[in-house]
Amino acid sequence: MIDKNKIISFLEDNDLSEVEEIKSEDGVLVLRFFYDFDRDELEAAKAYANDECEEEEESEEWYEEYFLPYLNEIAIDNTGEVIEDLIDEFDVQAQYITYETDEDTYDYSEFVAVIYEKDKNCDIEEILDDLDM
Repeated sequence: MIDKNKIISFLEDNDLSEVEEIKSEDGVLVLRFFYDFDRDELEAAKAYANDECEEEEESEEWYEEYFLPYLNEIAIDNTGEVIEDLIDEFDVQAQYITYETDEDTYDYSEFVAVIYEKDKNCDIEEILDDLDM
């Protein structure tokens, strides 16, 4: 049995914000949450983009090829570690996706996770399609 309240608390305790239950039934929990970048991560992404990009700072190439991919990678790596810890802690399976950041909303990254009992077989794409997401 999935304890959704403990899972939500676990995610919040591991610096993921605005954890929202989208659906919970039959041993499957669908959650939306955000990874918020701290000042150091944003500064590191900016420094990386400035070092690597030959174009002007904050140009389209600067954002699209260097700054935003750097931030997306940080969010995926750090959230992936939290999800792996969650899998171990609660003896469940999980799949997740992220919606890439853009020039207007680069201070956070949005995720959707499907957490389910080990004996279930789930496909995140099918679940999200059923939810029109």
